[in-house]
Amino acid sequence: PEATQELERTFFDLTDTEEGEPVTLEVQGRKLQIPRAARNVAFVSFEDLCAKALGAADYLVLAQHFDTVIMDGIPKLGPENRNEARRFVHLVDALYEAHCKFICAADASPIDLHPAGDTAFEFQRTASRLIEMQADDYISAPHAA
Repeated sequence: PEATQELERTFFDLTDTEEGEPVTLEVQGRKLQIPRAARNVAFVSFEDLCAKALGAADYLVLAQHFDTVIMDGIPKLGPENRNEARRFVHLVDALYEAHCKFICAADASPIDLHPAGDTAFEFQRTASRLIEMQADDYISAPHAA
């Protein structure tokens, strides 16, 4: 709950609004629903983007459209949520390549977020990217989309 409150404060600090508005993005003839957004900042949950059947194209459009993505509720991942872990990998890849700022609340550190399962090895690159995304060089780089 404290992390969620901090994310809410961050959204307000970046946007000067507590509410934001829902945004619908077009992705290859489909609609991607973003529950809250304002001033190039999206506020989403892990469920919004990783528990649904979304793919790389969805995440690329998201990263192109927003400078910053705030995500709440990232669980510790394991074999039982292999699909969600793969989607999260694709999401982080898209955000990283676009130099999109990613502010999140997770149940574990990047290294400990996905310790076991058949996607755990490939997740090591994602953990590395999440750590790099916290560095001053990454944060100060302009949005590339």
